[in-house]
Amino acid sequence: MTKTMDTLVEDMLEVVKGLGGWDETITKFLADGISEVAGQRFSEPQAPRTKLSLSQLGSPCQRKIWYNINKPELKSELSAESLGTFFYGDLLEVLAISIVMAAGHKVEGMQDRLDVYGIKGHRDVVIDGVTVDVKSASKFSFEKFQKHQLRGYTKYDRSGNKTWVEARDVDAFGYISQLGSYVSGGKDDPIVTEKNKGAFLVIQKDRFKICLDTYDFTDEIKYKEQEVQQVVRMVEGPIPMRGEDEVEDGKSGNMKLGVACSYCDFRSSCWPDVRTFIYSTGPRFLTKVVRQPAEHIKEITQ
Repeated sequence: MTKTMDTLVEDMLEVVKGLGGWDETITKFLADGISEVAGQRFSEPQAPRTKLSLSQLGSPCQRKIWYNINKPELKSELSAESLGTFFYGDLLEVLAISIVMAAGHKVEGMQDRLDVYGIKGHRDVVIDGVTVDVKSASKFSFEKFQKHQLRGYTKYDRSGNKTWVEARDVDAFGYISQLGSYVSGGKDDPIVTEKNKGAFLVIQKDRFKICLDTYDFTDEIKYKEQEVQQVVRMVEGPIPMRGEDEVEDGKSGNMKLGVACSYCDFRSSCWPDVRTFIYSTGPRFLTKVVRQPAEHIKEITQ
């Protein structure tokens, strides 16, 4: 019986319980996949990308895209901790696809090269005819996918008042645009039977939870060429204005960088005067200090 995406998560969980179709072939696929990503990550330092790619295209920060193409030498060196964390993500993504295969779902088009109006990139996989981007996520990020919030959502306060949370405040890394590019690039591919749909298959990092977050990309496909042309013109021009990605740091009166800027490899170039404090939850990048953090909070130089 042909399986569909409707039962994908349920079928994957059955495999994890030992009730699926895991066999030696799947074991070898997983082992080979782990070997490949380990070689890619650890065999030599990774060279910075200097050509516009589909994954870069999705970034909501134009200045970051411009830096990647025009000033890659300004990119901060990643720590061993960050690189190792990325490897964890690679492992989980290989594991996810292995489980999908064992669950009897159709897996095709892995890492196929796509061309979207001259911009190239690689999609993750096509499952049951649907373009799928496989993600590993923290608990906080996982909930965004689980609640289908990447395009924004309605938020209610304690009094019942509702406000609309903008997509840019939820999808800080441009995942919707990225997946929309992969869907657009595969629209003429015969193995893609769902021409306007794409899905995120997400595994939570700290606990084994899976969700499937599906979107219709009809509008993105319609305007993808316009988006590509705009980004190409932007990287060929002068450096864009810095996005003011600052948010309140609690009720202290301090201001800190938002998620996108906090994780950006060009943070030091855009925010040379930012002050970095190491909290128990991780680094916090303060752009305005009204109330000095407690004495036990260490400040470091970038």
